[in-house]
Amino acid sequence: MDRKLIFLDIDGTILAHGEEVHPAVLEGLRRARNKGHMVFISTGRSHGSVPPEILDMETDGLICSAGSDIWIHGQRAWSAALDTALVEKACEVLDRLDAICLLEGSENIYMSERGGDFLREKDKPGDNSELARWKFYFRTARNLLPIKEWYQTHIPIPKVTFLVWGKERMEQLIEELKQDFYIAFFETTTEGVYNGELISLTENKGTAIRRTAELLHENADNTIAFGDSMNDYQMIRDAACGVAMGNADEKLKAIADRVCETVWEDGVICELKRMNII
Repeated sequence: MDRKLIFLDIDGTILAHGEEVHPAVLEGLRRARNKGHMVFISTGRSHGSVPPEILDMETDGLICSAGSDIWIHGQRAWSAALDTALVEKACEVLDRLDAICLLEGSENIYMSERGGDFLREKDKPGDNSELARWKFYFRTARNLLPIKEWYQTHIPIPKVTFLVWGKERMEQLIEELKQDFYIAFFETTTEGVYNGELISLTENKGTAIRRTAELLHENADNTIAFGDSMNDYQMIRDAACGVAMGNADEKLKAIADRVCETVWEDGVICELKRMNII
């Protein structure tokens, strides 16, 4: 079998909210690497917000910020950022819509004032996994700074995260920003809250897996990607084999080559076994 390049989203793919990565997943990925395949984490998280337990995993590389930051064997191999004018436009639109805005730099995250009040709230049964993760992250992170500090420095920002209230405001956000960003919404379960990401039109998880293959002089026809949310859309679409988790957004399942079991059932490992990779 040709060497495969396996790209794995974190949240909802190898890691369920409130849990650790299952030992069976760690062991399965170790076996894949022992057979000569390569394993990469591909996450929407910035490098500075990737959990230590993920950084400590035995992998061949890490794609962060939804494709804008590529690390191979512990070294940064590629990085890009949104145009500063576009970041400022996003901030202006989100502020006018009374939304929460989080500018995700590679090390620090810059948050609008309203963000702290909302993210201090306890988890609710209707929170989707990404919203629950942000609430947990707010309670534990030390790299959250006021958004006014970004305006003083204009640190490069690869990705913007937002939370907006009400369908009308959500639709207004789309109308004003759809020409400038790929807008990835997460499945809405908390009534009235829409959360998602503003991602570069030119740098995403799909471009990142192809660029990673090029940097390693590997064949992109040997890429496999696993994901569950709409920031995985381009990666699932563009990989030679795109696999949606059983718990994935229905729009992602519709364009995937395969659908595996859920994150709670270690779907990644089940599918790799079916592929005879482990």
